[in-house]
Amino acid sequence: MARKKNTTDEKVIKLSVEQILTPASILLSSIILSLSLSLSFYFSFKNVQINTKETSDAGSNVADPVVVPDDANVKAQVSIDDDPVLGDRNKAKVAIVEFSDYECPFCKRHHQETFDQIVEEFVNTGKAIIVYRDFPLSFHDPLATTQALAAECVQDIAGDDKYFEYSKLIFETTNSNGNGMKEDQLYTLASQIGVNQDEVKNCVASDKFLDEIQRDIQDGTAAGINGTPGFIIGVLDENGNVDGVNVAGAQPYSVFKQVIEEQLERVN
Repeated sequence: MARKKNTTDEKVIKLSVEQILTPASILLSSIILSLSLSLSFYFSFKNVQINTKETSDAGSNVADPVVVPDDANVKAQVSIDDDPVLGDRNKAKVAIVEFSDYECPFCKRHHQETFDQIVEEFVNTGKAIIVYRDFPLSFHDPLATTQALAAECVQDIAGDDKYFEYSKLIFETTNSNGNGMKEDQLYTLASQIGVNQDEVKNCVASDKFLDEIQRDIQDGTAAGINGTPGFIIGVLDENGNVDGVNVAGAQPYSVFKQVIEEQLERVN
């Protein structure tokens, strides 16, 4: 009888626990689901902000939302320094100073989707110039800095036009994110545009332009650049100083067109 009684009690207890756990499990599952959705929304929203400014390379194969950056109207000033210029500096009233990283996938996207449109409408017509300043990100090194050095060497050896020709080839070739290409490919690309690859290789090995790259980073940071690509677009004076606004991220052409035209209106 004692054994039977215990069996009965166990069944009763088991039934009671199941009755308690069933609604508890449903409640717990609801809480976990709600928390997961909240976290998902939070990080999705957070990524929109990051991708707008392009301070991260995560998710480079995913189309991030196009949002006009909050700091697009923030005033900024910077010099074009002695960096490569695309366009007629003597004629142009506006400068588009790009701070960029050859291993940044969003910089690559800008050059694939937007750069040529800016050149066609504003650079080729003499209204603006584009100036490329280096801003290699530490988590893309050593390749990003090596690419910047190679491009600086090409400019030094062959001039600004060859620099932009070479720059285009780097963006077309690299897969981005710090491991986008082999260093030897940089020298092969130089030979493709008629620049002696041994000269470029020796120049890179000498770190001749490392200080120049560091100055670009310092000037960009001082002007409010905190990610790549970052742009200062503004009125260009005779001394090479640019007074304008900060535009962050790989924005669509319409954003650049609006900002450039606003800056042109300041001098018309």
